[in-house]
Amino acid sequence: MKLENLLSLDQSFEILHGSKDIFISGVTDSFRMSENHLFFVKNKKFFQEWNEKRHHNKIGLVIDVKFYESLNEELKSLALANTLFLATVADVNLAISRFSKSFYDEKIGNPNDMVDGRQMGTTEIDSSAWIAQGVFIGERVIIKANVKIHPGTVVMSGVEIDEGTEIFSNTVIYRNVKIGKNVRIHSNCSIGADGFGYNFFRGEHLKVWHIGSVEIQDNVEIGSGSCIDAGTFSPTVIGRGTKIDNLVQVGHNCQLGAGVILCGQVAIGGSSTIGDYSVLGGKAGVGNGITIGKGVQVSGNAGVVSNVGDGEVVGGFPARNLKEWLKGLAYVRKMSLGNNKE
Repeated sequence: MKLENLLSLDQSFEILHGSKDIFISGVTDSFRMSENHLFFVKNKKFFQEWNEKRHHNKIGLVIDVKFYESLNEELKSLALANTLFLATVADVNLAISRFSKSFYDEKIGNPNDMVDGRQMGTTEIDSSAWIAQGVFIGERVIIKANVKIHPGTVVMSGVEIDEGTEIFSNTVIYRNVKIGKNVRIHSNCSIGADGFGYNFFRGEHLKVWHIGSVEIQDNVEIGSGSCIDAGTFSPTVIGRGTKIDNLVQVGHNCQLGAGVILCGQVAIGGSSTIGDYSVLGGKAGVGNGITIGKGVQVSGNAGVVSNVGDGEVVGGFPARNLKEWLKGLAYVRKMSLGNNKE
């Protein structure tokens, strides 16, 4: 898509640097900075992320105009000198909703997920794969050796499934999901549905169109009824060897490391990061944009609303050091029983 195509989508869009004829491949984010993409900057946090990861004139910036005007001349010069293009908008959140639909249409296109790709001759399925009756496979799907897919499963267009993976009945794999080797996905899961992202404008919740999909690495197991949402602009990632129990929700843009354990009914808000070999007990909740370090233990029913460092053991709401939380409970109980005796 040419940069000039965005001018018609938002009247406040103003190009400060760069040609209208520049071709943009899509939208990128801080999880996976991609060249020839645009990056939205609405505040200091996002500006710093771009500054740390910039790709030498290969990424364009779309900046909130009020934030841009607040920058000193040195930072403005930095942005001008190190971008593919530089533009401002009146409201970044609104621009994300408006622009993402066009990039979604361009990237996803209009794939035929109504007629089985095997009938159209667009699939690549290894001869050793076991595909049950009643499985739907979309166009351009790649299924490698010794994959097993059980009845009632839907595999939408552009999906790639690597060797030895098994998918049980009535699971839906949305478009462009990538699944590694020896993965087990149990029944009634949803992998790659749109993330829960909206921007409120004039009494309406405007959709953010998700094009990032999901990447599941080798040796992952996902329990029945769990949902893993697509990333907004880069994939939601489930790291190698992670094990997910039944009825778990993983929000868009989440990045799960290797060997993570998520027990039943865990819910993780969007854009959160879980470090290698961390364990979340049943019904634990994690807020949006939270970073949990490596080897962390989160007790059941905990509510994590701030970052947790490597190796910490936390519980309660808001989640804090588990021993501290238990001492607090004991104190409250002691005071309560004392009052009753009086």
